[in-house]
Amino acid sequence: MTIALIVSSVLIWLLVLFIAFVLLGSLRSTALLRWRLEQLEATTPSRLGRNGLRPGKKAPSFRLPSVVGAEAALADHAGRRVFLVFVQTGCGPCSAVVPDLNRLHREGKYQLLVVNNADRDKAREWVNEHNAEFPVLIQEKWVVSKRYEVIATPFAFLIDEKGIVKSKGIVNSKEQIGFVLNGRGGKALADHDEPETDEAAGSESNGSVSHSQAKEVQHV
Repeated sequence: MTIALIVSSVLIWLLVLFIAFVLLGSLRSTALLRWRLEQLEATTPSRLGRNGLRPGKKAPSFRLPSVVGAEAALADHAGRRVFLVFVQTGCGPCSAVVPDLNRLHREGKYQLLVVNNADRDKAREWVNEHNAEFPVLIQEKWVVSKRYEVIATPFAFLIDEKGIVKSKGIVNSKEQIGFVLNGRGGKALADHDEPETDEAAGSESNGSVSHSQAKEVQHV
């Protein structure tokens, strides 16, 4: 009788663990699906230059002034994996993910670079207000965003040691940051494209850039 009770208890616990495992997997799958739907919504209508430079492409080089005054370039971090994040002042989700970006910066596994579209005073105010510990670079008139084909913020790219975009996506939360870092935002091509010709860091694309919003996601 005792053996039967023990066996029954073990089976019940195994069943409970199995159900918990299935539920956890379902929740994660749902979160991933929701993230991809958010990206579709943020970049619709989809057209060239709206949904982020695709994985497998050479990451365009740039050199920008930082909030602390010194200039910094993507090339300064050659040989390291770079997590490049585009933000802008006044963007709620951009401010919300600062603590998660701070943790990522402290871990040191990736070189974190954040590009803020603002003038120096507003960018410095954003850094101080949100206690940002990571390097914040300053762009004007979306000059670098245009080259990375970014229209939404916060939007991130994972760039490998060879300067190739490995993954991309909106990063409104710690979980979404993890999706991009894990390559969920698009798999790089086995045979990537030839490197693009780099333009001067201060060059600008012709034409106007529209501004709109989608559920607090800020658009260029």
